[in-house]
Amino acid sequence: MLYERHSSRLFMLLLLLAFIPASAFCSAWQMEDLPTPDQALAAYEKGYQNYRKGLFSASEDCFIEALRLEPNLVKAHYWLGKLYREQGRLEDAIFHWEEVERLNLLIRDRRIALSLQNNEYPSYPQMIRTTEKAKMAHEAYLKGIHLLDEGHWDGAEVEIRKAVELYGANHEYLLRLARLLWDKGEQQASVKFYRDLLSLRDVSIESFVEGFDRMIAARMDYVAQPLLSRHEKRFAGLPEFARMRDTFKAVENHEIVAAGKVVKKLQGQVIINLGMQEGLSLSDEFSLSLRAFKAGGPLADPDTGVVIGRAPDIPSAELLLTKVYKNTSWALIRKEFGPGVKAGDLIEFKKATR
Repeated sequence: MLYERHSSRLFMLLLLLAFIPASAFCSAWQMEDLPTPDQALAAYEKGYQNYRKGLFSASEDCFIEALRLEPNLVKAHYWLGKLYREQGRLEDAIFHWEEVERLNLLIRDRRIALSLQNNEYPSYPQMIRTTEKAKMAHEAYLKGIHLLDEGHWDGAEVEIRKAVELYGANHEYLLRLARLLWDKGEQQASVKFYRDLLSLRDVSIESFVEGFDRMIAARMDYVAQPLLSRHEKRFAGLPEFARMRDTFKAVENHEIVAAGKVVKKLQGQVIINLGMQEGLSLSDEFSLSLRAFKAGGPLADPDTGVVIGRAPDIPSAELLLTKVYKNTSWALIRKEFGPGVKAGDLIEFKKATR
């Protein structure tokens, strides 16, 4: 009897529900329209993806755009700080990690947004270590300047090199070391540090002109030309830049400009014909990126048939310098394109990663 009563009630309930409109149930649970994508978060996500791919310049642009749209976006400050630290821009890294600490404190005080662990980033210990690193670099630099004033050039070089190793994106340290090596007659070694300075996206036009002119004087135009292209938008319209650009205009034979070439490919690495004699140093190991390419063919004017330049280069591989010898070096093949890198492919410098 009890079972029959329960069955009867269940049947009546189901019958009643069958006549109730479905909208009565879904109105309270209806999904709200999704908000438009947050532009700051979208820029941050794109920056993070570029960072993971090693596209540091693109990543920096995205993080900066995210912070322009939302200055209090903690994770954008955090990852931009990490990016700057990896590039050797220690003071910039410290600035953004200080912002992380300020915002984390604000979040803790107000108990807002998501759970605390999702809003906090371990910037404080990194900020302390980075501050100490910047301090050590400054002390080494001051010691080097003192030795230089006393006429101890070799000792000064050791200390200023130490400062550059600790703080690789400091304009003053790089410029002073490049000048010191130039004055000692070590032109190719000097050009290496001018190259690192001119690779920085915020290099001044004065430093750029000095470094460029010395690269040309050292007959290392293959180092200068890519840097000129990199800063064309920044310095466009300046008479100094126009003068430097004109250096590469009047080329009659349209020779291929390259730093060196691949001599041999062996088990995921290549041997190149560049070494310490060409200005490389042990500090370039595992920090200097190279590009292997095949030169484009001659480019002729369709009306006159006169050769006016060369077609675009065909990249064959991305390389990372791993071992430097006197006349040769080894480089790891990080990525190959098309048929891949082969002996005879040309080499150009990309960027030092510190």
